[in-house]
Amino acid sequence: MPKRTICIQSPTKLSACDSALIIAQEGRQVRVPFEDIWVVILETHQAQITTAALSQLADSGIGVMLCGDDHMPNGLFLPLGAHSRHADIVENQLAISKPMQKRLWQQIVKAKIENQADVLELCGIDSLSVRHYAAEVKSGDPDNREGAAAAAYFKKLIREGNRRVGPYAAPLNYGYNVLRAGVARAAVAGGWLVSRGLNHHSEQNAFNLVDDLIEPYRPLVDLIVMEKNLMGELTHEKKLVLASVFERLVRLDGKLVTSQTAIEITLDSLKTSVYDTDYTELLLPSIVRLQTFADE
Repeated sequence: MPKRTICIQSPTKLSACDSALIIAQEGRQVRVPFEDIWVVILETHQAQITTAALSQLADSGIGVMLCGDDHMPNGLFLPLGAHSRHADIVENQLAISKPMQKRLWQQIVKAKIENQADVLELCGIDSLSVRHYAAEVKSGDPDNREGAAAAAYFKKLIREGNRRVGPYAAPLNYGYNVLRAGVARAAVAGGWLVSRGLNHHSEQNAFNLVDDLIEPYRPLVDLIVMEKNLMGELTHEKKLVLASVFERLVRLDGKLVTSQTAIEITLDSLKTSVYDTDYTELLLPSIVRLQTFADE
């Protein structure tokens, strides 16, 4: 059973009691055990949360995403040192060789491009001109096949406007940010130094590793936006659909799992890859038609 994404969009008081988050709205209270929560999204500025609740969310390894005046995510609260072997994991992470980093990035880019091609096929669009880029990805992707594939992909996928401007831009950005919060939550809980990436290396980015590992999962957001026709203004209902991204199934290591579970498996397999210095042990998702275990 996947953990829940809690999205707060109206005046709310959040507190903690007996290992649970207490959500008080309009005279009603809902109690959600911390062990059942994946991410909390605070979209409204009329939400109040106690420091005790924030502390217990951190102790439980739960990320809290904040939104700005435009209701788009602009901040992320994450726990520190949530993993008992944090120092050991970070030491091994810092010791990853450049050739190993490049090979891992090659695997990630190839998986992302294959997933973009799968999304096109699921949307009834020819994918061959995108899929062929996956075979051209070299170690470290020095020829930027990722960028070339993305340009070709979004040109085919988006019917009006483009990836950054037009009716699909806001839903895609919102979905990517929710997904990013989940990957960050899992990475921090796994003991990783999220500022140290494999390919992303900006000094201004505290989540370089997250922005590496999110790439093969991004096409899942694209599929949700296109299949559910989430273009235009971001309504409450559309945001809830996008926040359900962690309940959607992907194929990983030959099995159907939720994207939430897949993210955790990807991070565990990265740990194995690093310890064994074998980039082929990195497990990455494949996109399938939109479904959840509730649909089975």
